[in-house]
Amino acid sequence: MSETSASRRFVWPRWVRVALMAWLFAIFFFGSPLLALFVLPLVALVSGPRAKDRATHLLHLGMKGIMRTAKLFGIVDLELPAPPSEVDLSKPYVLVSNHPSFIDMLVILGTFSPLTCVTNGRWWKHWALGRLLRATNYVAGPGAGAESDETDTLTKMVAQLERGLPLLVFPEGQRSLPDRLRRFRRGAVEAAVRAKVPILPLYLVVDPPYLTKTIPLWRPPARLPTYRFEWMAPILPSEGADARALHESLEEAYEARFEARRAPQAGSREPLQARV
Repeated sequence: MSETSASRRFVWPRWVRVALMAWLFAIFFFGSPLLALFVLPLVALVSGPRAKDRATHLLHLGMKGIMRTAKLFGIVDLELPAPPSEVDLSKPYVLVSNHPSFIDMLVILGTFSPLTCVTNGRWWKHWALGRLLRATNYVAGPGAGAESDETDTLTKMVAQLERGLPLLVFPEGQRSLPDRLRRFRRGAVEAAVRAKVPILPLYLVVDPPYLTKTIPLWRPPARLPTYRFEWMAPILPSEGADARALHESLEEAYEARFEARRAPQAGSREPLQARV
């Protein structure tokens, strides 16, 4: 949908959008343990060694359904063009993204299957999501347990890619700050270099900003927020590639994109996040 057509779309009053978004969050957070307790055991029973693959696909369908419902009901809009053709999505790759909002994982994982994700270790222990995540092919990040650290996570990431499964990584580790990106961790690039797979950088835009560090669910913008994929040039690591140099180049590219999107707002009343 173009910016012009999006601006003409009917927008519900804010209190209606807050209620609808809260309803979708409730479906996800309360539906997750029900799915893990009652549906996934049946999936495991009939799927055998493919149980985690099918649980991962089931979660993908759930996320896709939530985001399409959010668009249908006029809570958010989605502009999700396909990634560059240089990367074969049927083979393993590392998808790297900035992390502007709370629902970035739903938007991206609901778009690509069988994409998996390195999750925040705290979610791995969450009462509602932990059981579900442990039933999938997702990778637990640092903080998932006493034995889980960054070195252990990197080993799991490489093993995931060598199994043929693509991987989503948010190098910042948590949501971006209003005025800058957080320092990128090197694990995504290191894993891609070790596994010899492409890196697919995605710059995710939420315009106007919503569900960010400073804009909670109950303060939706006047305009309909649009989640937009902006693809950056893929990185195809060569034999013996320097992971540190690639990481620094990738981080610089994201910082440049951040500043380029922020610059037009210098004389505007909109928050600096509005173009991130």
